[in-house]
Parts: sequence; C-alpha cells; structure tokens
Amino acid sequence: MLRRFRRAVVVLTVVGLIAAAVVAVSAPGASAYGKANWQVTANGTGIVPGTGFGLGFWGWCDFAGGVTAGNAGDCQFAQYIHGAAGSGFTCHLNVDITAWDGSGGTFVITGTATVTPTSLTGPCVAFFPGSANFRGIDTFIPSAAGQYHSTNPFGAPVGEANMTVTQIP
Repeated sequence: MLRRFRRAVVVLTVVGLIAAAVVAVSAPGASAYGKANWQVTANGTGIVPGTGFGLGFWGWCDFAGGVTAGNAGDCQFAQYIHGAAGSGFTCHLNVDITAWDGSGGTFVITGTATVTPTSLTGPCVAFFPGSANFRGIDTFIPSAAGQYHSTNPFGAPVGEANMTVTQIP
C-alpha cells in the first residue's frame, strides 16, 4: 500500500509542477538556462478518509535547450505527506535538470535535487525523483501541450491531479 502512495505522490508532484507553470506561461525562462522551450505546472491532493493520511503537491518546471530534448531545466515544488497523529512532513524540492528528453511521450530527466529543509532530503526525494542525484527519471509529464486532469489518481480514494503543459514558440 505504501508503494501505491509513493507512486501517487510522484504523480501528484508532477501535477503540482504543471499547475505552477500555468502561472508562469507568460514569464520568460529561467535566466540561468536560457529561453524555456516548455513550461509545466502541476498540483494535486489525495486523502484516505478515516486514516489521517493525506498528501499533496504543487509546483512548476521549465525545460530549455531544445524542442524534443534539451540540456537544461528547472523544477520547483512543495510537497506534503501527513499521517495519523501529526506524523509526516512538508518540504520544498529544487530540481536542477542537466538533460531531458520528451520524444517518448513524457519528459524524462537527469540532474540533481536539493531539499529545504535539508533534514528532509531523504523522505522528500524518496517519492520524486528517488534520490538527490538522478538519471533517466520519467516525470510522467506528457510532452504534448495541453491541460490534463485526473480524479482519484493513483488509487487514492479521494483526490485530484491537474497539469498544464505549454510549448513556448
């Protein structure tokens, strides 16, 4: 069951990233990376009624350096997982993308992640991207422009996930 919730957190994290990208659609790409070719926002929440378990995320990503693949990008998102009796955590994740590929239908990324607060690095990256240094992680973000919505994703009894993917001309 924990594995299912981890997958849910990954997907919800991606959805949160896409939602934030909607806000940033008209903003220029991160200056450290040059002009963005893609911007994504995502957000999502999920709960298991009666258990005290809940999770959520929101954030954004941008991908630069190419149309179907590139060599730069950035993701910023917040996530939380709360359990019974106040257990769980809330963290901020900064993802520095050094390579990405969208040719397979979703964005696959390589790079490094840092977490605030640093004491939560383990649990925060455990769900996405899996470790602080990562290679070839499928974000599950569609590499096609559009708005994506899912109700009760990842087997969560109650929840939703939303993404907006924008290609920048």
